Amino acid sequence: MRRWMLAGGVLGAAQMIVFSTVAGALRPGYDASRNWISQLSLGPGGGLATLNLAACGLWVILGAAGLRHRLGPGWTVRLVFWCGGGLIALALVPTDPGIGYPPGVPPAHTSIGRAHLLIALVLGLAGIGATALLGRDVGAPRAGRVVAAIVAVSFVAGSVLVVLDDAGITPGAPSGVLERVALFTGFGWIGWVSAMLLVRPAPGASGRAAGAGRSPASGIRR
Repeated sequence: MRRWMLAGGVLGAAQMIVFSTVAGALRPGYDASRNWISQLSLGPGGGLATLNLAACGLWVILGAAGLRHRLGPGWTVRLVFWCGGGLIALALVPTDPGIGYPPGVPPAHTSIGRAHLLIALVLGLAGIGATALLGRDVGAPRAGRVVAAIVAVSFVAGSVLVVLDDAGITPGAPSGVLERVALFTGFGWIGWVSAMLLVRPAPGASGRAAGAGRSPASGIRR
């Protein structure tokens, strides 16, 4: 029964991608190529976007518990837990208005907004580490490194562009696109691996005893 907790990783990734894409397309004045996902918590419909962040975080934490059952304790599971906790923290600590959203609202730079940025930084670093280690743990280290590299490059580039945009140096810079590449790729990888582990359950107790030295990837790659 505990292996079904892996479904949390799948649901968290799917909900994040679908909700933020649809909400970003429908929200008046919101530019998904420029604005970041957490900015959906501002303006009309912001409460639903905040709830989405928290719900996705809870799904990811549930998925991390499933990964712990399948892979055992370790840094991979801890970092996935931190990713889920980071989403919940972003929901609880709102971002500041800025880079053109909400429309007509002047930019602000508050201590709460700076705390939000710090949480986002921790989430990004946790996501980079989690994707790389998850690939290693399921016997796909090269894929994990590629995913981690995509997350890292897009997250860093997006962060630089949003700072420049906020300073008025590169107004309208597509930092929102890069944030989505990082977030969707990272959580998509977590969801994909969770799904593969879910549909190929681990061997029973006797099988584990007989193959104690095998990689957890045996559940994916046989």
